[in-house]
Amino acid sequence: MAPRIGRIVVAVSAGSLLAGAPVLAACGPSDSGASYSQWASTDGAAGRINLDDVQQAFMESSSATEFEDRVNEIYEGDGLILIRARQDGDSLTLEGWEDLDANNQIEDAVDDQLFAIVKQDDQHELRGYHANSYYHSNFGAGDFLFTYLIISSLSRGPYYYQTVPGRATDIRRDRSSYRGSSRYDSQLNRNRQYTSRQQTYAGSSYQNAGRNVSSGRQTYQQTQRSSGAFRSSSSLTRGSSSISRSSTIGGGAGSTISRSGGFGGFSGGGGRVDFRDRLEDDDATRPAWLA
Repeated sequence: MAPRIGRIVVAVSAGSLLAGAPVLAACGPSDSGASYSQWASTDGAAGRINLDDVQQAFMESSSATEFEDRVNEIYEGDGLILIRARQDGDSLTLEGWEDLDANNQIEDAVDDQLFAIVKQDDQHELRGYHANSYYHSNFGAGDFLFTYLIISSLSRGPYYYQTVPGRATDIRRDRSSYRGSSRYDSQLNRNRQYTSRQQTYAGSSYQNAGRNVSSGRQTYQQTQRSSGAFRSSSSLTRGSSSISRSSTIGGGAGSTISRSGGFGGFSGGGGRVDFRDRLEDDDATRPAWLA
């Protein structure tokens, strides 16, 4: 009789595996959801951003608010991306920071700088910082967004533009709506293609940049870990539940299954786990320094 019972158990497990996959993937040993290590290895937790798309947004945006909105659509982390711009002699610089303490303003000692766009002698340079420090792109002449920033500046002092704190509510609301749409799924695919290119072409520089964490982000990560807030992070629940994704149960070298919902993927020291297929590499979107 024992062998028959064993066969029944196996049959039920195999038959219910696909239906129960989201539950299996979402629950850890203590049914507490994703582990801290899973969250910490996501692009959002590390502060990585698709800088190819940031450059494109800078070149195409006709206003500072349009650029703010677009950058926050590109980014996958929980904090808002705030921008500020300043002029130092003949040099113009626009910076993007993640607002880690969610107070709707940039504080250098607390928040994390992700990138800067510098205009000098009618040439532009996009530089990545911290987890993005592997990235460096030069692009040509043109006023782009800086013309708008200078003309529309109403502030005094070294910064002629900063994200208005009162806009944070609108940015957060619009981003939440965007992340529930199919457009965000398309952006996630673009981000994955970007990551794949950088891992291939930037090589060790990309890997080493992941360890270049600012003191502000270290504090943020430690706070997320001690409070358990990381479990509700959008970095872990990204993407539409209607799209079929594949995952390796338990993170090991086992067979994969197709499922709907659950996590949208994460990358970490043991490799990258993707819950949807990457598209083919698009050479047209490769940054100038990789050409």
